[in-house]
Amino acid sequence: MFNLSNETDYKLLSKTKNYYNFFILSILFLFIVIFVRLIILSLDNETNKSQFGKRDTTISILPTIYDLNKKTLAYSSYNFSVKNIRNKVEYLKRDVPQKDILELIYKGDPYIKFEKILTRKYPYSSLTNNLIGHTNIEHQGVSLIEKFINKNRNDIELSLDIQIQKKIHDSLFNDAVYLRPDYAMNVLIDLSSEEIISNVFLDNRDSNRFDQTLLPLKDLKYEFGSVFKTFTVYSAIKNQKIELNEYFDVDQPVYIGDKIINDYPSNSDIPMQVKDILKKSSNRGAILIRRNLDCENEFKIDLDQIGLLKSASIGFDLKSVEPTINNFRGRYCDNIPFGYGLSVTPIQLLNAYGKIITGRNNFQATLEKQKKKNKNQYNQISSTINKLLFYANETNDDLYNEFLVAGKTGTADQSVSNGEKIQNVTYISFFPYNNPKYLNLTFMQNPKEKYGKYMTAGNTVKPTFFNILKEIYMYLDLSIINSESTDI
Repeated sequence: MFNLSNETDYKLLSKTKNYYNFFILSILFLFIVIFVRLIILSLDNETNKSQFGKRDTTISILPTIYDLNKKTLAYSSYNFSVKNIRNKVEYLKRDVPQKDILELIYKGDPYIKFEKILTRKYPYSSLTNNLIGHTNIEHQGVSLIEKFINKNRNDIELSLDIQIQKKIHDSLFNDAVYLRPDYAMNVLIDLSSEEIISNVFLDNRDSNRFDQTLLPLKDLKYEFGSVFKTFTVYSAIKNQKIELNEYFDVDQPVYIGDKIINDYPSNSDIPMQVKDILKKSSNRGAILIRRNLDCENEFKIDLDQIGLLKSASIGFDLKSVEPTINNFRGRYCDNIPFGYGLSVTPIQLLNAYGKIITGRNNFQATLEKQKKKNKNQYNQISSTINKLLFYANETNDDLYNEFLVAGKTGTADQSVSNGEKIQNVTYISFFPYNNPKYLNLTFMQNPKEKYGKYMTAGNTVKPTFFNILKEIYMYLDLSIINSESTDI
């Protein structure tokens, strides 16, 4: 205890009181400094808002996009950008890691500021280019599926299987390195669910590259060549205008107007049956088959019913461009049978094959995840076409017989603006032919190399498909394949 009558104790008490006062003043001063600093930071934040708009009050987190197995393909997340405000605002770095931010804070440069920004991230961007789309600076979807999210604020599940997409992407890439096309595409469809489970697009051009506002599956259209011969045979069988054992003399000249139509290479010296017209891809044979049909009242009606003359939907408010009839050789009725005169998108071509080989007239492939499972509705026409395409697709690859792969190749010349001719090569395949479960499109524009003597689909995209199948068949539902007779 202090004794106030004692002069020494009184002086000690006086000093202690001074220390207390100093401590209280120091605490008060520190509080004032912190308060002022908070005000300054608040004013700085308001300044930033005025400089960069009112994004913080208007931007909202977009829903997440998942693949078929709930793997994240697109999501919203915050990141920090570093900016220098010494003279005018200059962004130094975006999406800065936390450790870099802490280092900059430690250095204490008053002109270095940080901005928290909501961004859209794509974990598999290299695999989903030209598919998902993108957002703008206001975090609004502006193309493809991202644009659809503006209308639908729920999370989205795609039919895409990113694991299979990766396998197909890598295999297609390896073939594209050798074949050197301008661009290449592969689409895989589950025929039961009608889901597009993979959609790979590779662009090898140095200029005029597609951006993410374009989905080749719906926005690009071509004349696909001999894959259209299947539709010609389908229509003739459907309207009972040909017999399978009927012969067509393809060695006699066939004209469209005054233009003679040739087969490349020249076919045999004997007339051909329907199955060999498909197998040897005879242009003359396809025209002769069509000439058994009434163009307007039979052939054209069938093309329309299988979806080749109208736009097609692939889900999420995405629709293909309209087909175009090109009457460049006179009568389109004789051009379309062997693959010229009608430009369609890949999705229209796939849907047409889907309808024919499953017997389901309402077949429509989609990018939306489906809960339905459909059974193939076989009829005499679909069964016959499937057998014909298995025979026509004969190849030395072991997987042809192992998985009963049916298909048709197509090679089409295309003129470009400078008058140069380029080639589109296409291979449509499905398997197993006697109970189709999967449908595939492999396409390349203007390959520079080939695996055989001629620059054809059979020497480019057909072997490319079988290379893909080797990589993915263990991930597909192909456990039970019934090898029935393949005689036609």
